[in-house]
Formats: sequence, structure tokens, C-alpha cells
Amino acid sequence: MSSHLAQQHSVPAITSAVQLLSARRLIVKIGSALIADAETGEVRGPWLEMVIEDVVRFFARGQQVIIVTSGAVALGSCRFNYSDRSLRIQEKQTAAAIGQVQLMLSYEKSLKRHGFGLGQVLLTRSDIDDQHRRLNARSTLQQILEVGAVPVVNENDTTATAETCFGDNDRLAAQVAQMVNAEVLILLSNVDGLFTEDPHDNPLARLVTEVRCITPAIEAMAGHSASRHSSGGMVTKLMAARIAMDAGCKMVIANGNKPYPLTAIENGGPSTWFLPRAKDRATRD
Repeated sequence: MSSHLAQQHSVPAITSAVQLLSARRLIVKIGSALIADAETGEVRGPWLEMVIEDVVRFFARGQQVIIVTSGAVALGSCRFNYSDRSLRIQEKQTAAAIGQVQLMLSYEKSLKRHGFGLGQVLLTRSDIDDQHRRLNARSTLQQILEVGAVPVVNENDTTATAETCFGDNDRLAAQVAQMVNAEVLILLSNVDGLFTEDPHDNPLARLVTEVRCITPAIEAMAGHSASRHSSGGMVTKLMAARIAMDAGCKMVIANGNKPYPLTAIENGGPSTWFLPRAKDRATRD
């Protein structure tokens, strides 16, 4: 086992606090399994309110936050009473169109309670790949922040095809972080972070608290998503980490099921930090 994996203990609170406090702009990605109640098919309102309170606290100390959210397809498909994994493309697009309305209304309600507006931005991979559209998207995100609203980004599942979709919002969030020069990308998941093995299979699996290079050994630790409402998993999170780190952006994976999950990270709760090399940070735009 390599030496950096020998340091698999809880991250000191000062470490996570400094990483978050030093960031001028952060991306917070929220997975479907967190925001969509699998039983009721509704948004988990009380949980979302705690996340928004955390986001508002970041804004109050002069930081900017962009939210990348999943959940539209999960919420819409629950209305049809079948698994979103079994949907044909037309059904998925319909579920996304219906669920997106419910999703944005929930965000708007929580943000409005704290005096913030909301700016919805729907993207596909082609929007990121095309330089002109990418610059337009970046400008829109920055303008939303400048007028005092919170950008809420999702993949445009209503128009995306197999050729133009990301397939998961982990990589979309990393691309957004790269596009707007964010310093920190936060992936809120249903696990504490990256483990040496799947902790459901091996209770002795250890949490990897810090990764500075994504090696084959790190990639081998990635498993598959355990949630039917999540299109990602640790594999896509490592893909996102590679994108973020190459852009000089720090990334953290943490369990979003906890109350006030961003505060929990800041206070040194269990998480995995992916830290880019100094030269990658130095070459940021």
C-alpha cells in the first residue's frame, strides 16, 4: 500500500475549514439520491433548506456558490411509478421536463426565504465543447451571480441525446468548475468519500482522506452506484476529480445526508479531498 494511503484517518477540522474559507468561488453538486425522496417522489424539503442555509452562509462571508443539481428525471419518473433506469429516451426527456419544474420551484422557495433569486441554467455536453457557447454559458453564470441570484445548473435532459449528454452530473459539475475558475468543487453524495474497498462489503475498508494523484490503485477503489436514482457512482466522481484537478481546482466528496452537510465538511467531518498539484493551481486562468 502506498504511503499516502497510510494517512486514512479523519481530516483535521482546520484542514477542511481552510480549504473552504480560502475559496472565492465554489461549486456544490447535489445528487438525485439526496434531493429526491425515493418513496414519495417529492423533493426532500427540510434537507434542501439546510443546504440552502449553508449556501447563504457562504455568500454572507463574501464567497460565491454555483449549485449543480440532479433530480429532475428522478422526480419526474416517480410520477409515472417506474424506475428512471428503465426509461426510453422519450420517456426520460418527458420525466425531466416534468421533474425540472418541481426541482426549480423547490430551490426558488428556499432561496427566496433568504432573500436570494434563482437563475436556472441547463447545459449539454455540446454547450461545453463549443467554445462560443461555453463562453456564453460562463458569462451567464457570472452575470447571475453579479445580480445577486444563485445559479442552479442541471443537464438539459429534455434535449440531450446519447451523443450530447454527460450521463451524470459529477462530470458536468467539474466542467462548470473548470469553466468559471472555481477553487473548490463539493460533491455531496450518499457516502463519506472514497474508501479502499466498498464499505458495504468490507466493514474494515478505510476512508481515503486525501488524494494528490489519481493512480491506477485509486481508480481500482471505485465501485458502482448503489442507488437507482443516481446515474453516477465513485467511477464518475474520480472522472470529475481528474477534470477538476487538471484545472487546478480542489474537489471534496462528502456525505450529504447529514444535517447542514457543508458545515459538516467545514467542521472536519469525514470526506475525501482531491488536491491538485501546485503547478496546476498556478496555471489557472
